[in-house]
Amino acid sequence: MKIGIIGAGLSGLVAGRVLAAAGHDVIVFEKSRGYGGRMATRRIDTDSDFRIDHGTPYMTGTDEAFRTFLGELEEKGLITHWSDRLSCYTDGQILPELPGRDPQPMYVAPDGMNSIGKYLGRRLDIYFEEKVGGITNIGGSRTKKSPWMINSASINVFEADAVIIATPAIQAYGLIATAQDEFDLRKMITVLDDISYSSTISLMAGYGERIPAEWKAILCDHPVISWICNEGSKRDFSGDMNLVVHTTDKFAREMAESEDTARLESKILKELGNILGSWAARPEWLQSHFWRYHLPKKSLDLPFLESEDDLAPIALVGDYFHGRSMEAAYLSGLKLGNHWVEKFS
Repeated sequence: MKIGIIGAGLSGLVAGRVLAAAGHDVIVFEKSRGYGGRMATRRIDTDSDFRIDHGTPYMTGTDEAFRTFLGELEEKGLITHWSDRLSCYTDGQILPELPGRDPQPMYVAPDGMNSIGKYLGRRLDIYFEEKVGGITNIGGSRTKKSPWMINSASINVFEADAVIIATPAIQAYGLIATAQDEFDLRKMITVLDDISYSSTISLMAGYGERIPAEWKAILCDHPVISWICNEGSKRDFSGDMNLVVHTTDKFAREMAESEDTARLESKILKELGNILGSWAARPEWLQSHFWRYHLPKKSLDLPFLESEDDLAPIALVGDYFHGRSMEAAYLSGLKLGNHWVEKFS
């Protein structure tokens, strides 16, 4: 089968890898310039050419299949064990450990989280910076012609026997709504209608040479800042201090329409200085990124969602199935991939 996958995040890449290994012709469309979705790494243009994880900071999980995947990545040298514990900020002080949280092994990618996406996509045919504007169900039998058309910005039309949408639920909703008004697709839209997302602003800040922090990451009980990560604990920055800060959903939404980026970043730095000390409000360099669809606020009690039409198969995968983590995204893509390998053998 010729399968079109929309989205090169973890779930889409995993589904594509499984299906391509089974002999299916897989083509992936990704609107951004790189792999990984929220497994995002930004190359900072400084003399030292830093890599900063400004999306998902680490990976962890308990499912046996996901832990096997982590073992594969670790064997390839793509990830390494980072920590079992997180610090926390509450009541005006930083505690060395989050009370009540059981130790859990967390893994980071020394070359950046997007290196995981590059590894998964190395044998897939991927079109980057290719925004899909809609999909069309043209009907017919798979033995005669492809039932789906994927409408993209530059390729115009790509015919596919099956479609996998591996985007945030809200974007998947929009794509399905562009298809013909099929009853089966309307049912999928009804299920998606209940999924919403939290947002965050990711602030990347560099401070030059400083004494290394004793903590690796801090979960914050704070009205503006929810997370602070010491990127220097993941990879060697030759003594330089680099931080990534995530804001709360409330703050991000209040500031989403702000056109004054400098004022926005200044507000975050002020609060960061209140938490860590005045030095944190005076970085040598600064960048920020707005994640509109950072984390799903709820998940569906399903591994994936697919249509009932086997002549025009379409399915949805992502981190909003059985969770809201990288583990959930991986398992969603894996289970759909294995399901379709068996179903369309």
